[in-house]
Amino acid sequence: KYQTTGIYRDRAINRTTGGFSGSLILSNSRVMSTRNLSNGTSNGTAKSHLHSNTKRNHRSNLASSPSLLSTAGGSPIEVLPLDLTLKIFSFLDVVSLCRCAQVSKAWHDLALDGSNWQHVDLFDFQTAIEGNVVARLSMRCGGFLRTLCLKDCRGVEDSTIKTISAHCHNIEKLILTKCIQLTDKTAEHLSRNCPHLRYVNFSSCRSITNATCRLLSVGCLELEHLDLSYCPVTADGIEAISSKCLLLRSLVLKYCREITDDALVHIGANCPHLQRLNLQGCKFVTDEGLKSICEGCHELEKLSVSGCDSLTDLTLKRLGSSCHQLRTFEAAGCSHFSDTGFSSLGPGCTRLQRMDLEECVLVTDNTLTHLSANCVHLQSLALSHCEKITDSGIRQLCVGPCADSMQVLELDNCPIITDISLDLLRNCKSLRRLEIFDCQMVSRTAISKLQRQCPELKVHAFFPPNTPPLQQNQPRRQRICRCCSLL
Repeated sequence: KYQTTGIYRDRAINRTTGGFSGSLILSNSRVMSTRNLSNGTSNGTAKSHLHSNTKRNHRSNLASSPSLLSTAGGSPIEVLPLDLTLKIFSFLDVVSLCRCAQVSKAWHDLALDGSNWQHVDLFDFQTAIEGNVVARLSMRCGGFLRTLCLKDCRGVEDSTIKTISAHCHNIEKLILTKCIQLTDKTAEHLSRNCPHLRYVNFSSCRSITNATCRLLSVGCLELEHLDLSYCPVTADGIEAISSKCLLLRSLVLKYCREITDDALVHIGANCPHLQRLNLQGCKFVTDEGLKSICEGCHELEKLSVSGCDSLTDLTLKRLGSSCHQLRTFEAAGCSHFSDTGFSSLGPGCTRLQRMDLEECVLVTDNTLTHLSANCVHLQSLALSHCEKITDSGIRQLCVGPCADSMQVLELDNCPIITDISLDLLRNCKSLRRLEIFDCQMVSRTAISKLQRQCPELKVHAFFPPNTPPLQQNQPRRQRICRCCSLL
């Protein structure tokens, strides 16, 4: 009944390969067959009656015609077994699946089958999507859904998450960044219905409080990653989540202004397997709080304390003596860190691969000497606004063991760096990106020479426009004081 012939069949196939300009899952103003998402639901235990009906149709077609490829009404994909057809559809993104759903009824059922919607990312599709459409989508996905990204979907409300949690019990990863209408009721629904949740991102959800931490600690005991950036949580919420979610591996608390040393004490005492901790912008964190992290989280691989300007070299010494697995260390704006602290960090954290020391104004060439000698796996180093770095420090990086692994080097606003440093950087064969904005002692000639010798290297630089020189034999214009002319 739904087969097409001749030119109409070709047009249908062209629409599935990108010729059709429409989209399915849209709001009311942009037409979407909402019936496509609300006609039925599917669960994770069975593949719905679609599979049996489609298999029956396939078998009857094969029995009646030995070669569907030779008929005018057949499509090459229709001769494949159902499981293989669904496998092909599983590689399509949201937009492609919606386009395929408009080809024919058979393709509609295949494209919107729940098994094809295990990983749904609506951020790249349409962030202005309405909450009721997301709810209908969750009903069709059912138990198949594993990952759902609703980043910047500001129309999503607590009722939407309630529907999702009620139908998608097997969801493991949920990204709710900038879903500004969500409250602690969302965590209540997730805690009640989603016991397998492992990854949750509440970044920039300003109505999420300590109650969310308490609720998640009751029903989501398999939680491994939690992002509460910009949320008004305190030490009480961190205590609840860290004491019950013992599998926690990653905790992001960027710009949680009320986080203090008390929160870090709970993390250090309850999260021995923590691998990633982000405290960027937590200005009330001090050396005492980081002491608890160093003593309790020996598996720490990534630590960000950028903007925590109360920290001193004492934190660096403790990291060097306790956190030997550290691979990424971000300390931008920590103005009290000096060569003394980095002389202890380098020998203790020999696995470091990425460091951000932007605006660590006390850092000198001695720090680079310790890093180049001990951190042989260093791949990325940011030294922007470290105004005491000279060509001698760059020489230590270029002749040390880390020269073979260095890929990114940022030297913005290092005023003492000269063309000598660029000549030395030729020894870093793996270097792919160099930032030298506002390095006034570096010339265009040296940059051009370096790019010719290292064609794969991208150099980002900026030079202010030159003032045109005064032509010879041109009379100088007499300067006139505006004050005098007014008088």
